[in-house]
Amino acid sequence: MYIKPTEEMILTGLEHGWTREECERGYTIFDYQCTGMECIMRIDSVYAETEYNVTDEDCAIEAQRSGFCKIIPVNELPEHMIVDSCWYGCDLRTYVWVDTEENRKRICEYFANQNKEV
Repeated sequence: MYIKPTEEMILTGLEHGWTREECERGYTIFDYQCTGMECIMRIDSVYAETEYNVTDEDCAIEAQRSGFCKIIPVNELPEHMIVDSCWYGCDLRTYVWVDTEENRKRICEYFANQNKEV
């Protein structure tokens, strides 16, 4: 579940170089591994060493709810979104991807190209 950062959490994020606006949200838009694919991710330094287990998906739900950005529904993502850059292969078909026409195109192209190599 999403937890709005406290002032103490915000200050910790600021110490790690994030903007106040980002720290107040607790998440921001990231370029996934420099691929051009944009996703919502929590700012780890804001939530580190707290009792809260806020996930990227929790933050994406809040981003959509608050109007920060739209998120692509999982059932509208490409079927095969597994990457082997993790130790065991990660399924990236999750509710975190920013919903813009350009981002949908980049996601489809990236995974179509990856699946040709498999």
